[in-house]
Amino acid sequence: MSDHKPEKKVKPPQAFGWMAEYDDENKFLDAARKVRDSGYTRTDAFAPFPVHGIDEALGIKPTVLPWFTLIAGACGTTTALVMECWMNGYSYPYIISGKPFISLPAFIPVAFELTVLFAAFTTVFAMLGLNGLPKFSNPVFSNPKFDRATDDRFFIWVDSRDKYFNSDKVKALLEGTSPLAVDEVREDDTSTDVPKALYFGILTLILASLIPAVLVWNMRSVRSDKSRWHVFFDMDFMPYRKAQKQTTIFADGRTQRPPVPGTVPRGGYAIDDPMYLGYTPDANTAMITPDSSSVVKLVSAQEGAAQEPKPQEPAPTTQEPTPPAQEPEKPAEKPAQEPTAEPAKQEPATTEPAKQEEPKPEPAKTEPAKTEVAQEPAKPEPPKSVPATPITPAPAAQVPAAQAPAAAAQQPPVAAATPAVPDRKYLEKLPEQFQANDEMFALGRKKFEQVCSACHGFAGYGNGLVSKRAEALQSSYWLQPTSVHDERLQKQPIGQVYYTITNGKGKMAGYGSTLNVKERWAVALYVKSLQRSQNAQATDLSN
Repeated sequence: MSDHKPEKKVKPPQAFGWMAEYDDENKFLDAARKVRDSGYTRTDAFAPFPVHGIDEALGIKPTVLPWFTLIAGACGTTTALVMECWMNGYSYPYIISGKPFISLPAFIPVAFELTVLFAAFTTVFAMLGLNGLPKFSNPVFSNPKFDRATDDRFFIWVDSRDKYFNSDKVKALLEGTSPLAVDEVREDDTSTDVPKALYFGILTLILASLIPAVLVWNMRSVRSDKSRWHVFFDMDFMPYRKAQKQTTIFADGRTQRPPVPGTVPRGGYAIDDPMYLGYTPDANTAMITPDSSSVVKLVSAQEGAAQEPKPQEPAPTTQEPTPPAQEPEKPAEKPAQEPTAEPAKQEPATTEPAKQEEPKPEPAKTEPAKTEVAQEPAKPEPPKSVPATPITPAPAAQVPAAQAPAAAAQQPPVAAATPAVPDRKYLEKLPEQFQANDEMFALGRKKFEQVCSACHGFAGYGNGLVSKRAEALQSSYWLQPTSVHDERLQKQPIGQVYYTITNGKGKMAGYGSTLNVKERWAVALYVKSLQRSQNAQATDLSN
């Protein structure tokens, strides 16, 4: 038996065609025209810079790539429109900002994005396929002269796969175009064995790419008491609060900040117009801010008259150091009686006990009352009137005992710490500027469904999608929206409904900056219509 191994048969290099080299672009164009006129179609030209007219000279036909792009773009548009119509119109109908279920203008952005996406991907992949890419090697690279194709040389190549290719005729044709050289393009005969180091490098990269996946799997499946690894701390620990969640940042505990009391939209300031307020302002409500929790202290005519005696100083200043021992007993009574300056007139023994008993049961001895009273008089005067005690005899004889009860009745009541909100005269019907017609009703329904239905529901029972979502999540900070069909709300006049829409109530924010005056009155009209429609009586039916 022979010990030698059979020799490996060496396959001769395959010929891929002929290539001619030129140093002048005019000769290059003339050669391209001769090759085209000879009927060869599988040809190519290489130049260091774009040569005008080379496409026509070589007979290159327009590419079909634009048709691929057009068809792909049309498919993207069709896919987007069908998807949106099915999802929003049939599978999951949902009203967004009052638009219909199938709203073609609203579908345009998504359709545009899918059109561009389909067209772009198809163009790239079709271009690669039509050009036969990717190619890791090209036969023309085997010719060392071809390296100058990016510098100062021009090349024309005739492929051997052309149906009219004949090696001798193609060589003779190219030699007749006055080239610098004509070379046959053959297959690269270098070794095709892949180095073992390359296999090792590829395996290393594959194993390294699995490390992030293993780390992610470990983090998601293993419990740990250590904090996770953060890349951007500002995004992981950024403070945020939901709109109706409690917070310790503000004193009222609310996250959503209401507008500053008295805030009105630009061009909408009309504090005395019932159309803007929802009620008819009078002396008791003219200075009330939109937020009912913050009431401005009202200055009535009686309080103004009661402050007139302040300039009187019947008590001599020499008696100020006399009552230091009495100051701890009656400091609260004197500031409460300060605006009237009447204690000096109550000196007679028959009336003095009665006069001293009246200020005692008054609830105005709390600190808020002191601060509010202290804001009214001028600052230099309180030290002179506060130490006034019943020992001042000068004005005592001027007031008879019979007139003492009348004088006491004229004393203004001391303001409480939190004054009660006066009753407003809410409008019972729409202002004269608006009419309860079909247009107003349609506007109210549209704005109610856009702004209010998310919480209150389309029928106003407080079962909107936001409320249902909060109930499903069992949010502890969520409060059930009030049903507009509650008996208490049915009794409210339309002006009070408008006032609530404008300024808010409880956790409901005001919509004075979101809806204009007409829209708010339209929503109030629609709310009253809902109440009437859901709580109709037999007497509402006509014969």
